[in-house]
This record gives sequence, structure tokens and C-alpha cells, in this order.
Amino acid sequence: MADLEDSIASIKASQSHSTPVQIMLDMILATSHDQRAAQVERAVDWVSQEFVKTSHIRQTMGEDLLTIEIITSMKAMGFDAAHDTQYGGHCDIVVEARDDFLWIAEAKIHKGYDWLLAGFEQLDRRYSTGLAGQDTGEMIIYCFVERADLVLSEYQSRLTGSREDVKFDQDITQGLFRRSVHTHVNTGRDFRVRHSIVPLYFSPVR
Repeated sequence: MADLEDSIASIKASQSHSTPVQIMLDMILATSHDQRAAQVERAVDWVSQEFVKTSHIRQTMGEDLLTIEIITSMKAMGFDAAHDTQYGGHCDIVVEARDDFLWIAEAKIHKGYDWLLAGFEQLDRRYSTGLAGQDTGEMIIYCFVERADLVLSEYQSRLTGSREDVKFDQDITQGLFRRSVHTHVNTGRDFRVRHSIVPLYFSPVR
């Protein structure tokens, strides 16, 4: 066992913090639902960064194609990830793991704020279970317009206005994500959502 642990530590030390290999190893070694959720988020962040680097070839891609690319990348990292799973409806992204872990994401292209708010309602009221180990999820926003940061801020403002029960972490004011918590209507447990935006605006001057 010590040799195995030393080998794993050596592999992890050889990788930078956010490589797919590092994420995969940390997911395998995760011993709690919070640790598993953190690795899922790292995987989403890694894929999102790759999307931004290649945004010029993604300008005509639709929601399903973008989302399937995220899932394909997550599968390559070893995640049990799927698209269109029937949990209360057609879920965009489902990740499952041992001990009944379940993480669900709704992914929307920003076509208007009502469209995004409807996506949140689907995630919250239709797809999520709210059970232990199944009480985290994500809203992923694909943004093809300028200033993704301002779009995210306006989305947060509008969601707060339409759902007074959803409380955002007021300490998170920078970056391209926000975190919220509210009481899940099905279980009465806290349901935690990360709201992330993928900036895909591309309009070169030359």
C-alpha cells in the first residue's frame, strides 16, 4: 500500500494543479461528496478554459454540441458523465459516483435572461433530487456576447429578484462564477448551486 501511495503521489507531483490526470486522480481518491463535487467543478473549469482558447471555432455550435463536448472530455478524465439522462426530465449533464453521489448541471446559451432563469428552474425543480450526496449542481452559461462578467452579474441580480429564497455568497464578487444556496423544496436540505459562465465572444478587428 505504501508503494502505491508513493506512486500516486509521484504522479500527482509531476502534474500541474489542473491537468486532466491530476483531476482524475483526485476524483479517484475522493472520500467525501464535497471532494467529489470539487473535482467535477475542476473538470468543468478545465474544459471551459479549452473552449475559450478555441472560441473562434465554436461560434456556430449549439447548446447540445457544446455540452456533449464537455461530457466527452469528462469521460476521458474517468468521470461517469452522461447527457440527456432521464432524472425528472432530460438532464444536460449528469455525473454519478460511488456512495450515491449525483451532480447535475443545466447548460444554456445566453439568449436572454428569462431563458437562463428558466434553466435554473429546470435544474432546481425538475432534475435535482436534493438528497444527501445529490445536493450540489451547476448552471453553465455559454456566452457569445461581450463582457461575460456583466452578463453573469445581471443574471445573478435577476435570479435574486425572481427567487428571494436563493442566497448568493456575497464574498464572491470577482471571477466568472457565483455560488448560491437555498432550501430544496423536495427534501428541505440545503441545495448548493455554482453558476458559471463560459466567455465565447469572438470578434477580431483583423
